[in-house]
Amino acid sequence: MTGPLLNTSSAGIEFIKKHQGLSLEKYRDESGLWIIGYGHIIGQSEKSYSIITSSQAERLLIDDIQKCERVLRKIIPCPLSQKKHDALVSLLFSCGIFDCLQTGILQNVAHGRYEEATTRWRNALMLNGKKVESLAALRQAECALFHDE
Repeated sequence: MTGPLLNTSSAGIEFIKKHQGLSLEKYRDESGLWIIGYGHIIGQSEKSYSIITSSQAERLLIDDIQKCERVLRKIIPCPLSQKKHDALVSLLFSCGIFDCLQTGILQNVAHGRYEEATTRWRNALMLNGKKVESLAALRQAECALFHDE
């Protein structure tokens, strides 16, 4: 176990990349959001991305991961293992920070209620207010990473 100031490991970044895939052109996902790079949601205040380079995709990914890490540090002040940290960052990234906070998963983890967190985690299939069944495999993989010690 290490302290709460962990950064996402290179294995954690590769986990996110593998499950998000890379698109250098923007597209609409199943929930209707505009996406580019490794699952980056194009916000309304951002310039209108149409096509990006792989280095721009990397930069967007790192920025998004850092946002997730900041939220994770605020919600879970207790020490986490590297794999637990990486799994939770993936969850925040793929679920979206706001939607993830609504699930209660992070709050359960913060209080050591891992079994309840895992049950909620496996069912966290909402994205942008819509149920996305294709997230089921990712949620299973995140839970497996979380429990892999």
